[in-house]
Amino acid sequence: MKKLIYLVLILSIFLYCGLKEEKVEKIIIDGVTHIKNPEEPLKGTVLLDIEKTREINPYIHEEVGLRRFSFIRDIDGEVILFDSSKAEAQRFNRNGEYIGSFFRKGQGPGEFLERRMFNVSFMNNQIWATGDMKFAKYDKSGKFLYERRLSYRPAVFVDENTFFIRERERKEQEWLDKISLVNLSSDKDGESSIIDFFQKENIGQIQSRDGSAGFADEWGTPDIQYVYDQEYRKLYVGLNTEYKIYVKSLKGETMYVIERPYKTVKVNTEDKKKLLPWAKEEQWKWTLKAYPDTLVAIKGMKTLPKGYLAVYRVSDVETVEVDIFDQEGRYMYIMKHPEGVSLEMVKFYNFGFAIKETQEDGLEFYAEYKIKNLPDIFQN
Repeated sequence: MKKLIYLVLILSIFLYCGLKEEKVEKIIIDGVTHIKNPEEPLKGTVLLDIEKTREINPYIHEEVGLRRFSFIRDIDGEVILFDSSKAEAQRFNRNGEYIGSFFRKGQGPGEFLERRMFNVSFMNNQIWATGDMKFAKYDKSGKFLYERRLSYRPAVFVDENTFFIRERERKEQEWLDKISLVNLSSDKDGESSIIDFFQKENIGQIQSRDGSAGFADEWGTPDIQYVYDQEYRKLYVGLNTEYKIYVKSLKGETMYVIERPYKTVKVNTEDKKKLLPWAKEEQWKWTLKAYPDTLVAIKGMKTLPKGYLAVYRVSDVETVEVDIFDQEGRYMYIMKHPEGVSLEMVKFYNFGFAIKETQEDGLEFYAEYKIKNLPDIFQN
C-alpha cells in the first residue's frame, strides 16, 4: 500500500511539473506585460506538408533580361521580379504569364537611376517604388500616378506618408543605431515628425581590438532585428543577442514583450573558421580573435498570416529553428522545413510561401508552395 501511495505521489508531481512547464505566464514589469513562454512550444513541432503550385522562369523571355532578382507578390497573385541595383522590374500575372515592365531609367517623374537602392512593394492595390531618395506610386496596370522627394530612406512603409527608417548616429568612436517612424505632412513642403521606437549603442559590426577595422555577419554580430505587421499595425523589435521581442503600436508604445528561455550557442575557433571562411587569408585572421565566443539568439523575424510571428532562433552553428508565436505572444510551434527547402529566404502569404530557387545552371527562378497543414495559420 505504501509503495502504491508513493508511486501515485511521484506520478502527481511529474504531471504537475509537466503542466507547470507548459504554462504561459504574464508578468507586469514597469507597467508592461511580459509574456513568459515555456521552453517547449504549446502545440509541439510541425513538419510542413507542402506542395509546389507555381513557377516563374524569367529566362524564357528574352525581353526580361534579369539574372539576379528580388520579388514581391500581391493578394491577387501578380508577381513582380526586380533588380535593386539596375532599377529594373518585370511583371507576371497570376497565371505566370509575362505582362511587361513599367519602369524607365532616368531622373524624370516615375523614373529611377541605377545603384540607388531601388525597391518595389504592393500597397493599397497599387505598386510603390523607392530609390534615389524618392517615392513613386503606380496603379496596378503600371500607370504612373505620383512621386515625392524624401529626406529619408524608407525601410518599411506604413502608408505613403509614414514609414520606418534605420539610422546610425556616430560620435567619435561611439555610434547609436535607431529604428524610428517618420510621419510626413501630406503637404509636400510640410514638416515631418519622428518617433524613436528602439535604439542601441555600438551594434551592427564586430570591431578589431584596436578599433581600426570592423566587419559584420548574420551569426555573431550584435544587431537590431525588426519586422512590421501591416495588417495588425504593430512592430516587433529587439536585440538579436537576447530572446526578448518588444511588440509596439504605431505610437511607439510597448504593448507587450515576448520572452522564451534560450540556450546560448557557444563557438570555438574551428566553428569561427567555418562561419568566416575568408578568415584564412592572412590579412583577415584578426577577425577570428575579434569574433564573439557566443552566437546571437535571433537571426531574423517574419510575419505570418492571421497575426502570427516566426522567429528564426539560432540553435547551433549555421543552424536555425523557426519558433511560431500567436497574436497574444504565446509560443505555439516549432516549424520544420521539408528536406531540400529552406525557410530562411521565403516570404510568407496566406496560402504558404514564395521563394527563389536555383536551376542546375545557377540561375534563379521564382516558386510558390502551398502549406497543406497548420490550418490555424495558412488557408488550404
